[in-house]
Amino acid sequence: MNNRLLKKLSIIASFSLVVSSSFAKDLNLEDLIIIALKNNTNIELSKEQSNIKKEQINKATSTYLPNLSLNASTARKDIEQQGNKIDDVNSVAVNANQLIYDFGKTTSNIDSSKYSYDESKSDVKATISKTIFQVTSTYYDILNKYQQIEVAKESVKLDELQLNQANEYFKAGVRTKIDVTNAKLRLSNSKLKLIQAKYNLKTTETKLVSLLGKDLGSSINIKFHNKDITTLVRNTEYKNYSLEKLITLGLEKRDEIKKYKAKIQTAKEQKNVASADYLPRIDVDASYTNSQSDKIATQDIEQSSVALNLKWNFFTGLSTVADNKIALSNLSSAKKQLQQQILDIKQEVTSAYLNVKESIDSLNIGLLNVKLATENLSLADERYKAGLNDLIELNDAKLEYTQAKSSLVNIYYAYLTNLANLNYTIGTIHEKI
Repeated sequence: MNNRLLKKLSIIASFSLVVSSSFAKDLNLEDLIIIALKNNTNIELSKEQSNIKKEQINKATSTYLPNLSLNASTARKDIEQQGNKIDDVNSVAVNANQLIYDFGKTTSNIDSSKYSYDESKSDVKATISKTIFQVTSTYYDILNKYQQIEVAKESVKLDELQLNQANEYFKAGVRTKIDVTNAKLRLSNSKLKLIQAKYNLKTTETKLVSLLGKDLGSSINIKFHNKDITTLVRNTEYKNYSLEKLITLGLEKRDEIKKYKAKIQTAKEQKNVASADYLPRIDVDASYTNSQSDKIATQDIEQSSVALNLKWNFFTGLSTVADNKIALSNLSSAKKQLQQQILDIKQEVTSAYLNVKESIDSLNIGLLNVKLATENLSLADERYKAGLNDLIELNDAKLEYTQAKSSLVNIYYAYLTNLANLNYTIGTIHEKI
């Protein structure tokens, strides 16, 4: 996700928040993602860490610049020299130190900081992609719960119709009282499930708060799919995917790969830094001192000096050896982390691909089940009206119908979530915005 796109999203996000707070607009998936990109805590934390890494580049680069210091003092001195002489002595000293050459230690430190910054930028992008997927999956979970409410409402209507029918038959002496009681129990259970479905929706909506990083309160209104689930499934278009191409795309686009590659480069430069400790450092020291006293001649001094220094820590109690071994271990660890990340991405893409394929096959079966359950319920209702079966058969048919429809809802939104997960595992989920 480039900076231009992020800037565009930020502008849209600001506008969206104003609109949502003023008119309580219905929020679709894109609206929710934009809000999360602007406010999500994990994204903000990763950006702050990236800012720290950026400043560490400036800190490492500052080694090339001279160090300047100024010391000023005033003191009252009593010197016994041919009689006591007491006077205030004022002195000023200016010191400067400039690195000349350290055999690549500073250069490697700067390069290490730059690679570490690249690593942090990849981490920010990875966090953004993960957040987009989390918001997407939660959004589809909310739509799932909404559709489950619609199924529960339909179940209540069917049971209300069945109760009215049982009452009429009982009054006509065609059916017994137990059918009425059974129908009332069914209706009561259906109403209970409707209440549970509504609270399930509210519970799922609360998950958005932590992801969005902003409590929208009463202004959070999700834009739902108002079409019947069977219509939604029939209108779904499926794409053909090549697993090999998806894995290649994932290894190319996933920011985690870029992160660990940058981490390897950081470790290499840190190894160079550690190796440079075996070599000397050359620098220049310059100083100027001016000390003035009216009565004490020995304290009246003005002097300057310039010195070329070579410092070589040829023995440091084996700490340099330890630092080099630590740097080698860090480099080896970074390489192994990259290898494991490649394996993880291959596994994640493969699993996501198979889940999408399973969802597509399941949708076709689920749609057929709803069709057959609908026909079965119609036939059972006609048989009940004709006195050819009892209420148990009708109840079973109604239960199979609601279960088939509820299952289709779950499969459909599982498909959308699995598809989003596939886009996430191949590193293209942000391209859907």
